[in-house]
Amino acid sequence: MRHSEAHMKICALLGGILDPKWPLPPHDYLQRPEMLDGIARKLSPFDEAALEVALRLRETTPSSTLAVYMPDGPGAEGLMRAVAAHKPDQVGLLAIDQTVHWDVAAFARQAAAGLRGADAGTLWLIGREFGDLDDGAFGACLAHAAAASLIAMAEELRVDAQGTLRALRTRTDVTEQVRVPHACVVTLTNARGNRLRHPLMKNVMLAKKLAIDRVACISDDPPAARVTPAQLLAAAGASRARAAPLPASAGLDAQLNAVLQLLCTTSPT
Repeated sequence: MRHSEAHMKICALLGGILDPKWPLPPHDYLQRPEMLDGIARKLSPFDEAALEVALRLRETTPSSTLAVYMPDGPGAEGLMRAVAAHKPDQVGLLAIDQTVHWDVAAFARQAAAGLRGADAGTLWLIGREFGDLDDGAFGACLAHAAAASLIAMAEELRVDAQGTLRALRTRTDVTEQVRVPHACVVTLTNARGNRLRHPLMKNVMLAKKLAIDRVACISDDPPAARVTPAQLLAAAGASRARAAPLPASAGLDAQLNAVLQLLCTTSPT
């Protein structure tokens, strides 16, 4: 990608995680989904790296703009307001179908559809692990869904003396510089040099009143079967009612078979 381009659109797609410093609420939030809004959320170290690299890249390329998106859901708006305090040019929440959250490929297809619909450019930065969703597969799935190249495990993005955008990553004692293609998903890992800066307090206050767009994510996937938490609990309760209690003398094999039977009868897949 050439720095000499008239206008470069940078997009950071963040996942967010549950804040481990706060305990889960003592309520059955499977039966009361509204309780999920009360669970504290934060950016993971990889989200922070992606955001910081995106902010720094915008600073070094004055003709560029930065949009930040995040999947919608419980607690997402509050977390996005914290992100908005860093003054990106645009923020929005992706209205991804809740039924695909356990399918990383389908999730990536809907996310890609939302970013395309929002005209988020072709340079997409994400953390090498996307929130609590997976262990690193999301970046590859997103690049595939966007028909884009993938550069994984980058630590920085820089424009060289010739105006070419390059991703820097380190392998043992070797640092390589990879040319970033025009359409590319770059996954960022955390490093000492890309720790997220602190926003100004005035920007924090302004972000509290900011209007946050919600973007529809319409992909070509067939509609998924909807299985609500209440249905899962009801199925589990019915299975427990049908199952005969195990005697105290039951061995390990019998206990494992009982667990497998419960999983088979309650799992939606």
